[in-house]
This record gives sequence, C-alpha cells and structure tokens, in this order.
Amino acid sequence: MQEVLFAIWILAIIGPIAWAWYNQASVAMGVTLSLLFGYIVQLFWNFFGAYELYRYVVMVPAFVENGEFHTLVTSGFVHSPGDALHVLGNIIIIALVGIPLEERLGRNKWLISYTIGLLGGSIAWTVANSGSYTPALGASGAAFGILGAYLCGWPRDEVFFPFILIRKWPVQFIALIYFGLEIVRAYQVYEFSEISHVAHIAHLGGFIAAYAFLPILKKGIEWEEEAELSEISEENPFEGVDELVKRLIEEGDEKETRQAWLEEIADRAKCPVCGSGLYVKKMRIKCESASSHVSWP
Repeated sequence: MQEVLFAIWILAIIGPIAWAWYNQASVAMGVTLSLLFGYIVQLFWNFFGAYELYRYVVMVPAFVENGEFHTLVTSGFVHSPGDALHVLGNIIIIALVGIPLEERLGRNKWLISYTIGLLGGSIAWTVANSGSYTPALGASGAAFGILGAYLCGWPRDEVFFPFILIRKWPVQFIALIYFGLEIVRAYQVYEFSEISHVAHIAHLGGFIAAYAFLPILKKGIEWEEEAELSEISEENPFEGVDELVKRLIEEGDEKETRQAWLEEIADRAKCPVCGSGLYVKKMRIKCESASSHVSWP
C-alpha cells in the first residue's frame, strides 16, 4: 500500500510539469498544480497512516551530509499536512508572480531559476543547521527565489497580488516586503532564541541564490516594453483594418480600451508576411507563426 501511495505522489508531482512541458504550456502553472496535487496525495498518506514515507522525501541536514542529496529537491514538493496555509502561500507566489516571470525569462530559464531558488534554500538550511536532525520541507525557498529573480531582473513590473487588496503591485514592493520580513523574523529567531518552526534561513537562501544567478540567465533576452499610444500611426502593415486603427488612435488613451482595439485588429487582420493569425502581447501585435514577421506598433 505504501509503495502505491508513494508512486501516486511521484505521478502527482511530475505529471503536471511534464504535461505543461509537452504541451508548450506554462511551466510555472505546472509547478503550481504539482504542489497542489502533491499535497492532496499527502493527505491520503496521513489517512492511511503512511507517515514513514516522509522520511524519504523531507530534508534532514545530517542525512544530507551523509549522501541523501535527493532530498534537497524532493523536500521542495512536500508540505506539512496540517499546514494548508503554507501550501496556499507558496502557490500564490508561484502562480501570481512566477507566471509573469516565466513570460520574461522563457520556460527553460524559468525552470532553471526555480531550481536555483529551491536548491539555494535547501543548501542554506543544511549549512546553517549542520549535523542537525531537524527536518525541513516546503517550496518556500523556491517561492522566495521567484521573488529574488524577478526583483533583480524587472523590479518595476507590476503583477496582481493580494496585499490588503487584490490589485497590481510593483514587483520590487512585493519582493522587498517579503525579504524584509524574513530578515526580521530570522533575527528574532537566531538573536533572541525565539521558537520558530519556519525555515527563515531557507527562504533567504532561495531569494539570494536566485537573485545572484538571474543576470546570467537574463543574458541574451530581449524584451519589448509596452507600446505607447504616441508610437501608433494610421500607417500599418495590415489590410482592411484602417478604420479600426483610426478608432484605436482616437480612443486608446485607457490601457484596457487600447488592449481591446488591438485584439480586434489582431482578430480581423492577417500577418502581412505569411498570412498567419495574429495575437497581442505587451500592447504589440505579433504573428502566431514567427514573432519576427511583425511587431506593430
């Protein structure tokens, strides 16, 4: 029975990521689902009393030093069954901040950055607690790595995030709030010997590691900023949409209205190079077959 439960957990972890990769979907969303499904399977572990399965996946510094290096990774996909808020907190960061970061980095480099944050947190906890038999688990180190990487690369980006209100907040605000709070909490724990069951050092380790490696991953990435209305002229490379372009210029002062008119143009027009369909990204119309064919305005 335990072997079956463990195999189901492995499938729940790997399945969503593999599916996203194969279908060219968001890997960040795949990881989000992986953490959610993995947690649900863990609830069945507890229901059937298979507590010993945790021994094979959680990270224990003393065991890592004796060669159980796989737990540096597996511990990032397992959470305490009674701590649903911990899982939810990690999922919120990975989904709301990780997906926009993936759009910046691309799928391959995002996955590398996520892994760096995960390993950075695990290694930091192991080094800080050398010889300890205190286990650590959870994706918080990787989640903090996402914040660190985004802060390093594109701090002025705004993403939807639930700080009091669910609205767009600058990445630098979100990341620095989280990082600052972790420094305060870590200081309280280690300086004043307060009791804490949270691996603050792992959070800081993931954040710093991903922040430090982001400049390497960012090399070669060219990113277009959103087109401003002043860049748009009635001259365009498309046929049959001159009236729509005119309406865009006249009514596109508001971002939402501008987006709507651009999408309407993309729906009506075709790529002037290959005749393929068009889509809108960052307030620019691009070809579905090859983005190099057209980028307007």
